Amino acid sequence: MGSCRSVFAFQWEYVRSPFFVLKAIELFCDLLSIILCGAGPNLEEGNGRRGFFLFVCIFALIITVVLLIICLINLKAMFHREIWHKIEIGWCTFFALFYFIGSIVIATAGKENGVYAGAATFGFLALFAYIADGVYQFMQLRNPPRPEQYAPNQASGNA
Repeated sequence: MGSCRSVFAFQWEYVRSPFFVLKAIELFCDLLSIILCGAGPNLEEGNGRRGFFLFVCIFALIITVVLLIICLINLKAMFHREIWHKIEIGWCTFFALFYFIGSIVIATAGKENGVYAGAATFGFLALFAYIADGVYQFMQLRNPPRPEQYAPNQASGNA
């Protein structure tokens, strides 16, 4: 009955933020990359390229879903603001690098089958989404946090 709320609750503010939009784009590209690469036929010279790209996509999807859930239920409040942005920047950099490598690798299989070219396209789109997310996180890290604003006490008029 008091005015205290649990810190760990669903955060509607996060859903309306650019962070959520970037995470949604990342998830969309991850899922389409997995679907397209998984639907492709076996390659004649081996499935190493396909396996590596699927590994990158599935690993990125799992970590992105975990980070999204952490943000949605405000578990990131346990971390200091700068530490959380550094964690996000690190993961975005890691996935951008691996999507760059994986998309180039699977794009070489695109000449054999158009499904792999589509997977490479969404891999490159995921690469750009992770870069944009990392840059946005870096910009938020560089900006000082807003000071909390309090409404001044209103005079009661009885003075």
